[in-house]
Amino acid sequence: MQDYLAGLFCDEQKGFEMDDVMNRRHPASTERNCETAEELWMAISPTADLFDHPYRLVFRGQADASWSLIPSILRPRNQPPIVSATEMVNASEMVFLELEYLSSFMRHCDKIGIAVPNDSQEFRLKVCNSQSASTFYKTPSSWPDRRILDLMAMAQHHGVPTRLLDWTTKAFTAAYFAASSALASFDKWKSQDRLAVWALNIETIGLHKKVVVHNSPGAVSRHLAAQGGLFTVHPHSGDRQGRFTIQGFENYLSDLPNSPLMKLTMPVYESARLLQLCASAGFSGADVYPSADGAGKAVIDWMNVDGAVKRWNGDKVRVRI
Repeated sequence: MQDYLAGLFCDEQKGFEMDDVMNRRHPASTERNCETAEELWMAISPTADLFDHPYRLVFRGQADASWSLIPSILRPRNQPPIVSATEMVNASEMVFLELEYLSSFMRHCDKIGIAVPNDSQEFRLKVCNSQSASTFYKTPSSWPDRRILDLMAMAQHHGVPTRLLDWTTKAFTAAYFAASSALASFDKWKSQDRLAVWALNIETIGLHKKVVVHNSPGAVSRHLAAQGGLFTVHPHSGDRQGRFTIQGFENYLSDLPNSPLMKLTMPVYESARLLQLCASAGFSGADVYPSADGAGKAVIDWMNVDGAVKRWNGDKVRVRI
């Protein structure tokens, strides 16, 4: 792979781009801290106003409020492309790797007779082909091509990391994801830990540079349809063969005085109660994953509740029977 890319380009590797954060003029987001599950529940209710009108909100739940909004393919892991926060790949190599993973996903779908979105011979030759997509390698900022976003969405909903960031039109689905993922780590909780539900006003998102919101058809994934899912597309930076910067999605929203992004936080100890509220309103694991896997997920969630109560002796974990 390195030889192939080196053959395409002979430019010297360039240094990191100036981080957009350095040029920030306005706060990237606002923050609201809730102390109980009920308080968070009411704050994100469809009857509440989180922003001044006009607004059209989408939501994202996270187990840890300290996490930045970084899509899975760009998070450090002990495998390519982002091995660690200090060992970065160049911008062109990043495109190559992402295309390789998507092409591999498509080949495996072929083997078992599963259709992929936007499929055609031209799509396979010119868009989803790591050996012929020289346009993306020469101009990394042109990646990803819009024609490949539905395939990315399908791959992501089946476990392949991509540069798409999941959001939902359903606030309580986001609350479920925050509570469920927080409970999965109950044995690692610390007293100051908080989960987060992010709210993004996409009514005004077009005013911000580099921000793309993508809706894929519900047929791409039953889970996507059930969750009211949609995506923001993380921008790619860097010149060809140059290194690129990684920053959270929130840092692209500092160009206007009124940020369209709000982070609502809550102590992780309230996650069991939040999960209970979600289940009572029809947002259990089985509801957001309408399959046998979802039914199993719902069982695991309540096993984690039992584990959290036992681990913390019921002192902080609140569940109403």
